[in-house]
Amino acid sequence: MVLDLNYETLFEVDIRHHYHLDDGITLFDTLSADARLAMLERYDIGSFMSVTPTKATRAKFAGLHMVYKQTETGIITGIPYTLNGTKEQPQIVPPDNTVFSFSMAINDGLFANYSSLPLKAPDGMVYFFTNDPLYSPRVAPFLTATPNVYKAATDYYPGDMLVDNQAAPTKLFIAQKKNNLDPAAGATPAGNWVTDPLVSGKPLAYASNNDLIRQFGRIFTYQVTVANKTPLLTIKDRFGNVVNVPSSVETGPLNIIKADMGNLPEGLYTAHLATTGYTDDFPFYYSMDASAWAFIDICVKTSGATYNLLQADTTLKSPVFSLRFKNRATYWRYIGKAFGAASVTDNALPLTRQGFITVKVKDKNNHPTTIDLPNATASLIKPETNQIFSDIFF
Repeated sequence: MVLDLNYETLFEVDIRHHYHLDDGITLFDTLSADARLAMLERYDIGSFMSVTPTKATRAKFAGLHMVYKQTETGIITGIPYTLNGTKEQPQIVPPDNTVFSFSMAINDGLFANYSSLPLKAPDGMVYFFTNDPLYSPRVAPFLTATPNVYKAATDYYPGDMLVDNQAAPTKLFIAQKKNNLDPAAGATPAGNWVTDPLVSGKPLAYASNNDLIRQFGRIFTYQVTVANKTPLLTIKDRFGNVVNVPSSVETGPLNIIKADMGNLPEGLYTAHLATTGYTDDFPFYYSMDASAWAFIDICVKTSGATYNLLQADTTLKSPVFSLRFKNRATYWRYIGKAFGAASVTDNALPLTRQGFITVKVKDKNNHPTTIDLPNATASLIKPETNQIFSDIFF
């Protein structure tokens, strides 16, 4: 078969980090069209991350005669097509169960400082972004999981995110200090939470700790949390099929269950462990890439039609998915001859690469400063007790 290689977009991922795109305290999406264009002309995700198709995905690209490129604003894939009437039909239609996977690596040493994420992901965890809402709730076109709603008696930490309604969020709350208060309650003191600006009447969705997932290499390893329990392990693939893996048990004060994943394709799985009086269920990502910071899975067909890559008649939709990163907000603390213990901003302020934020704090004599003070940089942040500070020597 001879292919006439006219290409059209199969899917695109638009990656935006607000540390690089916001103008001081002004959210990128609320800037004028000209100002947004000027910001994007200076923006390149390659300055802080790389996104690479996995080996298996590169093989899928070759089989479908697809092309891939990391651009200044994200990633884009192209597929050969022919016209089906007025619609664009892939010359080789990817099967419904096809999943395109990408690994993400961070190449900016300050990324954790200026991103509103845990400063260090827990050991054995990576971020996982996908267009499949069956995995966890999400709102199109975002690849990030929708944050949870408030849960009483739960400690929330700076940068943690909550929504008012997970099915259809109308507000996004971001913690500024460690607290266990309901951000929607009128009695919650200011400074514990901020409400993110709405864009077109809706909140944006950002990467958060809800996107963390366990990662295993070839050997799946699970330590039972109750003594003398040896639950039976069942592993299923992302489509719910039970997979057979050789497993073993290392006995001890807390038994350890291991399974060899080596004969399985890399990707998303779920583990179910059960015995009398003990159960545990969780998803995990199997990958031999121990250096990856995150994985992106783009599924051809999902549980939500708005996320599918193709129309019902298998013609192209060419969706553009969104992956957002919120910039961290810190309390700015000024240190120098003119300043004292009270020389700290009243509220947390965003770290940004662009723009200037006018700041007034009290000097060592408890009087408001009269000059514009320098803004914080991402190079020095200090988590202390219930909040995160940026120290500014001036």
